[in-house]
Amino acid sequence: MMLPRASDALLELIRAHDTAGVDAMLDADPVQRTHGGPGGETLVLYACYTGATDVAPLLRGARPYDACEAAALGDLHALNEALDRDADLISRRSSDGWTPLHLAGFFGRDECAAFLIDNGAPLDALSTNAIRNTPLHAALAGATNPTLVRRLIFAGADVESRGENGIQPLHLAASRGDQALCDLLIARGADPHAAMDDGTTPAKLAESRGFKELAEKLTAKAET
Repeated sequence: MMLPRASDALLELIRAHDTAGVDAMLDADPVQRTHGGPGGETLVLYACYTGATDVAPLLRGARPYDACEAAALGDLHALNEALDRDADLISRRSSDGWTPLHLAGFFGRDECAAFLIDNGAPLDALSTNAIRNTPLHAALAGATNPTLVRRLIFAGADVESRGENGIQPLHLAASRGDQALCDLLIARGADPHAAMDDGTTPAKLAESRGFKELAEKLTAKAET
């Protein structure tokens, strides 16, 4: 369930990393801690999305971080505590549609990702939002921590899973210009011919982003 949107003034203070302003506003109106960002996410997640993690403790207040927030923040202790309270949280979505493993992946939190995988987090869970992607997509679309991406792949994540507009992990690695991850994905079964819904191949995407050498290599692989 999406949360009611917090005031624009509070959201602006969060984006500005204005801890004093956030503290004063929440002191005057504590109920805003139960509101969320523009996408229905908790304010803690909104702070993560906008790079204002320093404000997160104020937004949390006296409650503990939930599993999604802990994963996004890279707080392994808080993540462990959240799952101790309720083991089912490992696969439960945030109010804006992400599992903890999606968020650990997107923010490059490898230690949290390893913990989640070891405890049975679903590798191929689709986000329940318009993006409809997997944790592997999220890891490649976000921080692209190579260690974490490899961890997901070797744990068995589907390298040909399709997200919004038919995008596959290889498209995302190509868009980053990451030759090593492209090679690994192909070695694990990703199809270099793979096309998005509009016909875009990984090679075309790499070329459009200025990675000409990678585009040529992907084209050559597709022709073999």
